Amino acid sequence: MKKINFLFPLIGLSIFCACKNNKAPKTVIVETRVVETVETFFHEARSLAMNIEGMVCAVGCAAIIEKNLNQTEGIKEAKVDFETKKATLIFDANILSANEVKQVVLNTGKAYTVKNLQLLD
Repeated sequence: MKKINFLFPLIGLSIFCACKNNKAPKTVIVETRVVETVETFFHEARSLAMNIEGMVCAVGCAAIIEKNLNQTEGIKEAKVDFETKKATLIFDANILSANEVKQVVLNTGKAYTVKNLQLLD
């Protein structure tokens, strides 16, 4: 019985100390900034379509080609359709030629070939 009487105050003291050590929540200041979207003006916007041979999957091949085209300066928007093996895009003819657009696809991988390069407008 003496052991129990001794343990109760010890347990109570440990709970009291544990509760006393609770700190107030930290205030974190997060710096934010507004990113402006800059619209690129196309002086001579042209549409282009091309067939791309050598793609084996939509997730890898088609997505990488589309990404590379969209990251190329002078290309406003590019879409690559794995099912039809066709890419369509809008580019600025003052910055790029149709052959330079074709070269972006060819530089993406050795397995890719471009056929039926057509200016649509």
